[in-house]
Amino acid sequence: MSGWWFIGSLGEALFFAAVFLLGVFLSSVLITWQVMSPSTQVIKVFHGFWLFLGVSLSFAILGVVGFWYRVLKVVTSDEHREVIAQRRLVAEPARKQSQKIPPPNIPDLRLFTDSPGARLAFRLPSHLRENSGLVATGIFAMAWNAMIAVFIVYAAGSLFASRTPWQLLLLLIPGIYIGVQSARLFFRSFVRTIGIGSTTVEIEDLPLFPGRSYRLEVVQYGRLVIKKISVRLVCEEESTYHFGTDVRTERQIVYSQEIATHGRDRIDWGYPLRLECQFSVPTEAMHSFQSMHNAIHWKIIVDGEANRWPSYSRNFPVVVHPQPQPNRTSAAS
Repeated sequence: MSGWWFIGSLGEALFFAAVFLLGVFLSSVLITWQVMSPSTQVIKVFHGFWLFLGVSLSFAILGVVGFWYRVLKVVTSDEHREVIAQRRLVAEPARKQSQKIPPPNIPDLRLFTDSPGARLAFRLPSHLRENSGLVATGIFAMAWNAMIAVFIVYAAGSLFASRTPWQLLLLLIPGIYIGVQSARLFFRSFVRTIGIGSTTVEIEDLPLFPGRSYRLEVVQYGRLVIKKISVRLVCEEESTYHFGTDVRTERQIVYSQEIATHGRDRIDWGYPLRLECQFSVPTEAMHSFQSMHNAIHWKIIVDGEANRWPSYSRNFPVVVHPQPQPNRTSAAS
């Protein structure tokens, strides 16, 4: 609270990761020495086995919960968590909506409207889950290093028993290397996520219709100096076809409109950069389309350049519906 949030977040993640590995290590020692070798009476106090096992498992559970709580708190904005909590605590009244048949071959709108916004109606999902790689790397590193800790304890027990498990020792060498590299890769990604921060895009209404204007808000979190940040509305055409025995996919940008741009600025924790802008979908624009071999994607793209951090580009898909046709009665009148 009183120091640098960057160092605090990284320190908490390292601390809880160490607590988790300590709990796994102690549990492995207990099970190896007292269950697989009951003649080795390490703990002689009353209920010592169950007490030691409970403490060891509590360390592992505390480490897992604390580690992922810190990671998910970093990759999720405070405003979005607050909105979700409010929506869960206070039930919204049911809205009477007429069930309309969705247009054919258009993406399901429910996938884009299930996340509430803090200021506008909807928070757009990220097309490329920027945090999925971080979470997947963290899960792999945690599971792999826990397994290696168990094998190290078993190998140490065998060495103390005057047995040399050569095969296990030879497997531990690349196993430890993979564990160290996976943990290093995770914390490098974690530091990059802390520094650059997350990007959220909120829009006032969905779906979009050609010829109409919409308000948009882009929020960039983190602690960095932005050289330039730009927001674009892009239409991308996608085609999938067979070339011999291969399946190839080609993508081509057919429309690009710059919505907003912002020059050099400083972003600090608790003071994110907010860009409020307005854009309109072209009147003659093709609506969103999805089929087995062809697709039309509309998306909001946020490009950023920062000091001491690599450039980034984040995509947020939107859905464009065709212009609604007037009723026959109004047309006849």
